Amino acid sequence: MTDSSTWINQASLYIPQDRRAAIALGRDLPESVEGAALFADISGFTPLTEALTDSLGLRRGAEELPLYLNAIYDALIGEVDRYGGSVIGFAGDAITCWFDEALFQERPASQEGLPPMDAGSQAVLRAASCAQAMQSAMRSFAVVPVPGREPVALAVKVAVACGPARRFLVGDPAILRYDMLAGETLYRMAEAEHHAKRGDVLLDEPAVERLGNLLELDEWREEQPEAGEGRRFAVLAGLKTPTEPTPWPDYQPGQLTEAQVRPWVHAAVAERLQAGMGEFLTELRPTVAIFIRFSGIDYDNDPQAGRRLNEYICAVQDLLLPSGGNLLEITVGDKGSYLYISFGACVSHEDDARRAVLAALQLCKLKTGLAECAEVQIGVTRGTMRTGEYGGKTRRSYGALGDDVNLAARLMSRAAPGEVLVSKRVHKELSAASATGTGFLTEGLTFEPRPPIQLKGKAEPIPVFAVTGLQQHRAIRLQEPTYGLPMVGREVELAAIATRIDLALQGRGQVVGITAEAGMGKSRLVAEAIRLARSKGLEGFGGACQSDGTQTPYLVWKPIWSAFFDLDPEAPLRRQVRNLEGEVEDLAPDRLEALPLLGELLGLPLEENDFTRTLEPKHRCSALEALLLDCLRARAGEAGEDGKGLLLVLEDLHWIDAVSRDLLERVMRAISELPVLVILAYRPAESVQVAVPGAGATPNELQVAGLEALSHFTCLRLGELSPAQLEQALRAGR
Repeated sequence: MTDSSTWINQASLYIPQDRRAAIALGRDLPESVEGAALFADISGFTPLTEALTDSLGLRRGAEELPLYLNAIYDALIGEVDRYGGSVIGFAGDAITCWFDEALFQERPASQEGLPPMDAGSQAVLRAASCAQAMQSAMRSFAVVPVPGREPVALAVKVAVACGPARRFLVGDPAILRYDMLAGETLYRMAEAEHHAKRGDVLLDEPAVERLGNLLELDEWREEQPEAGEGRRFAVLAGLKTPTEPTPWPDYQPGQLTEAQVRPWVHAAVAERLQAGMGEFLTELRPTVAIFIRFSGIDYDNDPQAGRRLNEYICAVQDLLLPSGGNLLEITVGDKGSYLYISFGACVSHEDDARRAVLAALQLCKLKTGLAECAEVQIGVTRGTMRTGEYGGKTRRSYGALGDDVNLAARLMSRAAPGEVLVSKRVHKELSAASATGTGFLTEGLTFEPRPPIQLKGKAEPIPVFAVTGLQQHRAIRLQEPTYGLPMVGREVELAAIATRIDLALQGRGQVVGITAEAGMGKSRLVAEAIRLARSKGLEGFGGACQSDGTQTPYLVWKPIWSAFFDLDPEAPLRRQVRNLEGEVEDLAPDRLEALPLLGELLGLPLEENDFTRTLEPKHRCSALEALLLDCLRARAGEAGEDGKGLLLVLEDLHWIDAVSRDLLERVMRAISELPVLVILAYRPAESVQVAVPGAGATPNELQVAGLEALSHFTCLRLGELSPAQLEQALRAGR
């Protein structure tokens, strides 16, 4: 553990400079502000990432990238500090900054050569001076040498707009707080950025009017509206009399407390800092990106805009919390308000793509804080991102950046109101999960193709799919996996599974537990085990636990027993009941009177009979489990007579509900002399408590400890792939 002052000082860098100073001085910042907004966008990081990866390899390239990234941010943010500005937020390879006029109301400044000017004009002059200083600082990074490759060119473009703005503090303090700017001035800043080129500094007309003869202008650029006069933006050539630096006054960081800084830091980052492990290193890892455009809040004219925005952001955070999504960025632009959400950046899950799409569907319906008529547009992509902490010595952020983030934003812009568009990779992964038998839920996502889009730098149009909703479908037996790429590594583990399959076929039932942290390949190994088991004659059934289903009885077993009894949810209820009665009568005729107990398990409204109506709750569970075990023994016996067997697969067991775990224990003990193989996939309990904050699960509920002592239980603990295997896997997935 690190001492509290060290981690508090590190965490405080996630707070904008002016708000950090206000907290230290015991002051509040107003919601209505006047000043200048500055947007600095760095170009060239994507080519630099690719060049470093190709030259040094994936692992070392990811280690080298933050050296450049942080050096550049430190230089640019250093200029913001020198001129009394604050970095309000990071968005990809860009920062939004604010130069407040109130700074000069408190600290009047006179400078030889400058005409008398009000505080607002001085704020604009500071922003323009900072913008020019940024361009000067960037010259040191204009050309980056890369071993064995052509040098990579980096540059920055800067846009400045001035006027009134709204400053909001939003988000649930128990999850994460955000500082953001909104209003017409921010819209003009965003428009100016669209007209800027590499190496430019653009000012909006109000900024030019305030500084007048102090400016040397190169040219004017004007937007071309469909009707009416467009806004104009001036390219700044220089300042005749730049203002002197006005850095922030010193304050004592020790004045900040843990309670004050903790709401500003992602939970995973805070835990790492508190443990004395330092920052998250930048790494390349697969994540899912969600971009959302939302409307329904009038930032300039609605006095309740801040309250309404906070309600919406808190509702989004609450919606994401159970599934492990993280809201990384909130921005306001000239075409709307935007959220960037990541699944897999802070904590990975094997089913991040599904979690993200399900969350996106829920977000489409979320109206809290927004006008009733408001609609959202959503884009979802999956890819290898560079994740970690980045920034300068005085201001930091945590993010996940890469081409697929930009693609998610493009899909969002193409989505119709209320629509979710996904990339080919997301569509393929979710479709493959169903085809391989690893998509065990009886609720399936449905998609429709949309016209492909052409992206700059891409030779071929990008396929696009719309998510049309959730659909109940018939639970089926596990199918042959259809992964397009071979599995990398895990030969030893797969050989061990093959041995257990052979033992099961001999009537010596086996249980194989596959355990590892998220993202280590449990699901991929399970899919290979399914393929191998089916090739040897095992008939399979599978289910998956869900992070938000720890209190849902029999959640993981529903698809297993639905397929086992061959239920068709689209058939009339009477036919489903009749078919179920026939199955139970064939497999366990002595248990037929307990059939109504299957209602809760299978989600069927089965009418109680005289036997079940009088059972106490604990006896109902016992009677149901006895019925299921008799059916399992009978089916397994029939399979064994033909030299075959049964396969049961339960994934994400770390989220198993209590009654499902009880049934699993009875099944595991009952199969020791049956041709049955049970495969369990789960994460270590200690990692689950961090990954799913607030889930309320305890280690005793999550672990299969105790059952691992069974003689027919084999535990396969997956470690990291070797560097060569890891690079092979990453290259195969690119």
